[in-house]
Amino acid sequence: MEKNRVPITFNACKHHFGFLKQQIEEWKKTDWHVVEKELLCIGENLLDFYTGKLSVENIYNECLEYFRAGNINNLQAFEKWLGAEGYKKTELSDFSRWVIKQGVNKKRYIHIHPAKYSEHTLRIRAVTLKTVCVLQILSVPVQENMNENLQQVNRIRKTYLHLSPVKSLSYGKGIFKIWRLFEEG
Repeated sequence: MEKNRVPITFNACKHHFGFLKQQIEEWKKTDWHVVEKELLCIGENLLDFYTGKLSVENIYNECLEYFRAGNINNLQAFEKWLGAEGYKKTELSDFSRWVIKQGVNKKRYIHIHPAKYSEHTLRIRAVTLKTVCVLQILSVPVQENMNENLQQVNRIRKTYLHLSPVKSLSYGKGIFKIWRLFEEG
């Protein structure tokens, strides 16, 4: 898993397409029980998933530069800058917007994640992302026949993720959309 840069907390596994693609390659060589535990970091809710070209390192560097330029260099300055709302947004060089809030870790007090409906960001369900991760780990390709795809998805959900089956897949939506993203990206 990736290492956060002090003082930033960023769950790249949950929020960064490029990082997750690389992580999936590592998971292909890893015991399923380890992978299963690591997939927990994706959570259970809706999430915002960055699909842009900035690497995790670029995102860290741009955020760190933003705080350096604003002379926000410690927890007290950060809390004052955040103010009563408890969060702010910033825009990075690729026009993606990012939410900044206070993290729970005192050493990594700046928590960032992509903003809802931002440029280069998709809003997806965590279980959708987990399903596609397992499809990719097991190298299950998208088929021409949508019924075959549905059978594969439901087999993965039941066997590996202990989730209920989905009734259908739709072109350009949900699981199928994210599956295609990983296949093509």
